[in-house]
Amino acid sequence: RQAAIPGLHRSTINNHVQQQHGAARCGGLLRHRPALQRRLRRPRRRIRPHAGTDSPRRPGVQWRDVVYDAAHGLKARVYRPSVAAGEGGKLPVLLYFHGGGYCVGAYNKPGLCDMFLQRIAADLPAVVLSVQYRLAPEHRLPAAIEDGETFLSWLSGQAALGAGADPWLAESVDFARTFVSGGSAGGNLAHHVVAQASSGQIALGPVRIAGYVLLSPFFGSVERTATESEPPAGVFLTVEMLDQLWRMALPAGATRDHPFANPFSPDSPALQRLALPPVLVVSAELDVLHSHVLSYATRLKEMGTTVELAEFKGEKHGSIDRRSPTMSGNTAPHVVEDFFGVVQLLSDGSVVRRDESVLLPEQPVPAVPGVQWRDIVYDATRGLKVRVYRPSVAADEGGKIPVLVYFHGGGYCLGSYNKPGLCDMFLQRITADLPAIVLSVQYRLAPEHRLPAAIEDGATFLSWLSRQATLGADTEPWLAESADFARTFVSGGSAGANLAHHVVAQASSGQIVLDAVRIAGYVLLSPFFGSIERTATELKPPVGVSLTVEMSDQLWRLALPAGATRDHPLTNPFGPDSPALEPLALPPVLVVASEPDVLLGHVLRYVTRLKEVGKAVELAEFKGEPHGFPVRRWGESNEELIRILKRFAHGTK
Repeated sequence: RQAAIPGLHRSTINNHVQQQHGAARCGGLLRHRPALQRRLRRPRRRIRPHAGTDSPRRPGVQWRDVVYDAAHGLKARVYRPSVAAGEGGKLPVLLYFHGGGYCVGAYNKPGLCDMFLQRIAADLPAVVLSVQYRLAPEHRLPAAIEDGETFLSWLSGQAALGAGADPWLAESVDFARTFVSGGSAGGNLAHHVVAQASSGQIALGPVRIAGYVLLSPFFGSVERTATESEPPAGVFLTVEMLDQLWRMALPAGATRDHPFANPFSPDSPALQRLALPPVLVVSAELDVLHSHVLSYATRLKEMGTTVELAEFKGEKHGSIDRRSPTMSGNTAPHVVEDFFGVVQLLSDGSVVRRDESVLLPEQPVPAVPGVQWRDIVYDATRGLKVRVYRPSVAADEGGKIPVLVYFHGGGYCLGSYNKPGLCDMFLQRITADLPAIVLSVQYRLAPEHRLPAAIEDGATFLSWLSRQATLGADTEPWLAESADFARTFVSGGSAGANLAHHVVAQASSGQIVLDAVRIAGYVLLSPFFGSIERTATELKPPVGVSLTVEMSDQLWRLALPAGATRDHPLTNPFGPDSPALEPLALPPVLVVASEPDVLLGHVLRYVTRLKEVGKAVELAEFKGEPHGFPVRRWGESNEELIRILKRFAHGTK
């Protein structure tokens, strides 16, 4: 039986720990397989989309992400209204922890939860902080609660910085009016961090928790409640689903009477001793958790805590952030650019994103034997990561192997460094077959972050890699053990290839100081270039292409600086304002072109122009293959490409 999980529209990624046999699943979204080596699969799938998920952004509300825990790469989304009110122009601050049974959901999920938080920001008004935390079963409790504690400590640190705090917080926040809230599992998490703060386990400094808000909090117990024994008709969150989520979230072997699930169990700390702030408890009538929620409110009242209970008749679990609120008479922003419904740019400059698998459904692929991977943070300020792939067997000089940096494609607007499927398999195959250390780099996407943001991130990554090469024993262990930094190759597909070109050009001109890193060559897979003047393959596009001229133009409009044309230097490396490539000591380049591809004319022109100025260029053409074929389908062309890459990497000195 499939059922929607509160707060979830899609799942995310395959975890790297390997496993063999299926054991637990929740609506097909999570499969937990115990074995000697474990892996958690999170297949992407949309299930029962909630009504109103196309709700526009709230006018007058800005948002941005900040990193609060660089070690774990955790972020918070800050929503700020354009109008401040109250004491000295300062606003209350409301922390929000998302729901999803501690196993699913996200702090930055588009749709009605996002709109709900925008409405809170605008209508209270308040500064709203939507907090990311680690998910189970990869990170079982108390991991999420520890992240909540870390966030409160971070917020306390910000409050103590005064004018040196994050600008939005320094300008707008009254830290003495901090409220902690959450929905479902986030409501459970909010309870625990407030209890810990009230007991003095979290030092709050200038922060004062003025109250907390629990929306249908996710509590449990071994003993069944009335609404669990006789669930209301038509509930979408069932007792079986609750039990399964607890099995995946609680410490291994724990029961539903664990203090994380049952705040009134025999082993739970006594709440009557704590000076809890006032609490607003929200309960939905048609919810199997209804009795747990009412019991929580009743028990706290009996202890003398100030409790307000808001019951919503006829509503289901999580409905408060799953139904579309009205716009209160405000004119909604309209869509000015719509890329297949996946990326929408609105007239107020805000962006709505939806599941990319609508455009490119993921294909299940086998793992490549002998390849390990893990993610590490390379830019703590922006929370950017790199996925490091390492083969189990090292070869060549002194056991060291080449390093291949890879930037993903997606027109600078789509894609990710950790996308499961064929791109992941392609990078694993490169890792195993060259062999090489492969570094798949995350970068900021447009239109939220227009160019040159992504190229700046690429430059930041190369600088980070250069520092790693000089740290000696303090270098990231996998790199220290296996990487030959003197044989570093920079590569990318489509927009990632455009990015690779620009960072290699910057490194060759001395704008990026590489120290112990030497770029031995670079590889461009169907690079995403453009110009105002149309090429032959743009004027007469091949039949059946996956990337059309119209799509290419639209992606450039979304990615380039506002008002720029396709002759901008970031699009056209040979445009009138582009820096000359002839004076640069560019390393050898392997350019891969596919046919049919509307970009073929640009790719061939790049090869020709570089050859004309004396650069070492190798061209590999693949007839009958569409744009981006290495990560779109697998066949003999992929095998041939890997053989070419291997020869290029090991033949380039």
